Parts: sequence; structure tokens; C-alpha cells
Amino acid sequence: MALSMRAVACHTARAAGVLLVVIAAVAAGIGWLYALRHVHELRMGPKLTDALPLQRLAGGASQPLGRMVVAWLPAGIAAGIGIGLVSHLRRPGRALAVFISALVLVVVAAAASDALTHNEPVRRHLHEQPHRAAAWLAAGLMALGAVLTPVIGRGDGRQAP
Repeated sequence: MALSMRAVACHTARAAGVLLVVIAAVAAGIGWLYALRHVHELRMGPKLTDALPLQRLAGGASQPLGRMVVAWLPAGIAAGIGIGLVSHLRRPGRALAVFISALVLVVVAAAASDALTHNEPVRRHLHEQPHRAAAWLAAGLMALGAVLTPVIGRGDGRQAP
């Protein structure tokens, strides 16, 4: 059965909404991690190398697990709530959308940060990023936050009239 133009436009708008929500949540997660980088009470767990790549020259690129959790988990919760408001995705779909989108965004942001600190093109640093645990942990914590959010808004799986 062919989709009507209106249905295609609705699906496209929802997908764009989901992407915008995740972009905002990733930006918030990065911002919170920078804001928390000097909070000594959050120095728990192992340090993750290059969690803040722009801090490499200042010696603060590695961040402990505690700071990562406090920065990225709430970002995932916010993403889950936002996605629930703009889409029909249920919890597993939200988590998958957040994980994949966040991983791509964090990898690209880290590669851009590496390129900036080395004064080189971004493409030279893309291959290094998937090998860094900090990117995977950030995306995983965001996905966990998204799956922990209650089913709200239109994300209850029912079709709008």
C-alpha cells in the first residue's frame, strides 16, 4: 500500500524531530561533562581516555566514570522524553534511535575536536574514534536514559487520528 504524501511528510517530520532532540541532548551531555570536569565529588571509577578531547592540551581529556554517568544519563533521559513527544517510538525504539544517533554525533564531535587540537582535517581522526570507550559509554548511557523514561506523549504506540 502506497503511503500518501501527507504520511510521508509526517514520518519525515518525526524523524527530523527525533534527530533534533538527540542533537540537543548530545550537546547538553557534552556541556554537562565540561561543566562537571572540576567536581571532585564525582571522581569515582576508572578514567576514560579522551572523554573531553578539547581538554587534551590542558591535561583534562580523561574523565572518571562518575562524571560520565552524571553528565550523559540525564541527557539520555531528556532525549527519551523529547522523542516521546515528537514520535510514536516506544522505549526500545527510543533507546536504539538514541544510541545510534548519539554514537555518530559523539564520534563526529570527538573527531572534530581532535582535528582542532592537531590542526588537521577531520577525516584524519574519524578512524580513531570508534576505538575509544568514552564514545561508546556516552551513547550507551544516553540509550539507558532513554529506555528509563516513561512512555509519554505520543510514543505510546497508538496512531494519531
